[in-house]
Amino acid sequence: MTVVDQHHQVDPALEAQVRRELAGAPWFELAAAASRAHHEYDEAVHHHDDARARVARDRHTVLERLLADEAARRHRGA
Repeated sequence: MTVVDQHHQVDPALEAQVRRELAGAPWFELAAAASRAHHEYDEAVHHHDDARARVARDRHTVLERLLADEAARRHRGA
């Protein structure tokens, strides 16, 4: 995660939704969801759909945060 991503302001309702959808998901499911969000973002940008791109970027940001949290949790448990 970049410094910019860490400070990216995500819609709190969207963040809560993503966190609910993936509560308790294993790392590989989080990684797959992050990959899908990244592809959705690329596609939205390619089609010049700013609203869709913003939502996809926010989802991707939340998913990267979840991945970082899970990696830290696993590291502490190792």
